[in-house]
Amino acid sequence: MLLPLCALAQDSRLSAIRETVLGMRQYAKDHSDVRGGIPQVTVAKHQIAEWIELRLAAFPQNGDAAALNESLHEGLRDAKLFCDNDADCLPTALGFLDEIQLTRQGEFLVSRTAVGVGYRCGYDYSAYIYQWRGGKWQRIWQNEQNDYAANTYAPQILHSVQISDPGPEGSRLILTLGTRSSCLTFREVYYRVWRLGTAAPLLDKSEVLDDEGDPPVVGKIQPADVRITFSAGGIGYGYPHKAVRHFKIEGTTVSQVDPIAPTPRDFVEEWLAAPWTGSAGRAASPALEQWHRKLHRDDNQGDFPDDPIHCSGDNELWQVATHLEGEPKHYFLVRWRPPDGFTMVQISDQPMSPSSPEFHCITPE
Repeated sequence: MLLPLCALAQDSRLSAIRETVLGMRQYAKDHSDVRGGIPQVTVAKHQIAEWIELRLAAFPQNGDAAALNESLHEGLRDAKLFCDNDADCLPTALGFLDEIQLTRQGEFLVSRTAVGVGYRCGYDYSAYIYQWRGGKWQRIWQNEQNDYAANTYAPQILHSVQISDPGPEGSRLILTLGTRSSCLTFREVYYRVWRLGTAAPLLDKSEVLDDEGDPPVVGKIQPADVRITFSAGGIGYGYPHKAVRHFKIEGTTVSQVDPIAPTPRDFVEEWLAAPWTGSAGRAASPALEQWHRKLHRDDNQGDFPDDPIHCSGDNELWQVATHLEGEPKHYFLVRWRPPDGFTMVQISDQPMSPSSPEFHCITPE
């Protein structure tokens, strides 16, 4: 009995994907200068997207996205395109795929796909968003890198693709959170925001994070607001801390706002790492610039902090003691007005003990 034409087309598309992906394995040790970005990578990306979209052509508006995702996974698994044994994809992931992740977000379907590139733990993720229009699923947005020049290509693992609720004018924002495709603990984190319907991102930034969890970066997008949290610092010595990046978005204008950290200890780390132009607005006095100049660092290294102490006499004040590499211990007095209000009040090389006997921040014996 002949298979239906749609099933035959699906099978031929999967066979074409397999041929392209397996064909890349002969180049596994080449192209390290561009992280394995060769034309076949683009071919594979497009073949996978077309295969998914062929399945979406028969997928109903209220279909089971989890079941479709499992079916797609089974197809790639049966084609033996995953790296099930680490020894098989060393020294690079070129010639392998990572799992497809197709999920429903309200009225949208979001697809994340990944093609292996030329170094260990190296996968280049792409993302696509579909909306039900004219009685079928149509692609309305994509995030796909096809320029493999050494100075522009930055393959990444996409940990999250989020779509905001509509704003007052009906438009939506898209947030992508990714990290550099690598086995390294310290690597770039990428956070980008688009307005649905525009090609260029409104926000496109990268920093160095400490990969402490799964996922290593989390965030939330709202119609005019995005908030991102990840671990920073700790490179070379010391402990990492939590950093927050919070932005307000009005039209095409993006402005960073408080907070920069979730706790007093984290705030001290971020306040020291930022340039004075950023920290001045979070300082109680201009005199703190001298301390900032003395202790400022921009190397993303951590320190060795004591546990924060909640000061008596003023419930908003906390003392944070830190021991920077090559420096004696210093003591920071931070005012915290929950949830997001942090101000650097005082810095000293001695524990804080204001003149009032009802107020002190000295560690109990």
